[in-house]
Amino acid sequence: MGAVMICRDEPVKTPYYIESMGIRLYSMEELAFFLYENVYLADRQMLGKRLWEWLRTEAHNPDLAEKLKKGAEAGSSIQNMVLTILRSVDYYTREELTELSSRMKVLNTYQEQERLKLRADEYFINGNYLASIYEYEKILDIRQSDRLGVEFYAHVWNNLGVCYSRLFQFGRAARAFRTSWQYQKDPEVLKEYVFSMRLGLSDEDFEQAMELQNIHGEQLSEYMEDYERLLSEAEEHLEQPEHLAEKIYELEREYEKNTRYA
Repeated sequence: MGAVMICRDEPVKTPYYIESMGIRLYSMEELAFFLYENVYLADRQMLGKRLWEWLRTEAHNPDLAEKLKKGAEAGSSIQNMVLTILRSVDYYTREELTELSSRMKVLNTYQEQERLKLRADEYFINGNYLASIYEYEKILDIRQSDRLGVEFYAHVWNNLGVCYSRLFQFGRAARAFRTSWQYQKDPEVLKEYVFSMRLGLSDEDFEQAMELQNIHGEQLSEYMEDYERLLSEAEEHLEQPEHLAEKIYELEREYEKNTRYA
């Protein structure tokens, strides 16, 4: 695919809003591109009634809206619904659609936890931490799979801890990091645990917690040196940004992404 997206029709006045990603789509081509590049994010809610209404009233594509509606009522798979949309746009070649179909067939062989993690990781990359938490916790609510192994669950708990840290919920972050470390004794995860405890506790409570966890001496000193260094680097970024209006817009967009699951 090239870098330029050519749209057959004028952009719509009211975009279709992908809440979980904080993205607004202004044309059928943009919708197709989003689904093609993020097929593992597609679910029945995303492709449901709100999309059908947008297709009818904004994109002026009632036939596609009706196809999706009937498909959903008949229990059509997400794969078929995505391909129905992409074929109606005529933006991708037959070979590209065949390749996408193959990718989706591979996704169908994944366990539910694996598919949820792909979605959660993508939300995390895009800064939607509450959506990520929602998906990671759904993974942990499912009975643990022996086939996925301890490394998979260690990563889920670690990522969950990072999400909570980004939302300044250091107590929950610490518990998640601690659980991740119990699955897989990764020194970096233990360090994350110490950092989140330091951020969430008073000096006295932190010292007591480290003694209880048997983290002290040279090991703790090394961790705290890294902590102070990172803290110093972070303070350099607390100065007023040069383009304040742009920064405020970025913060508003991040807030929008994180309010769906609040």
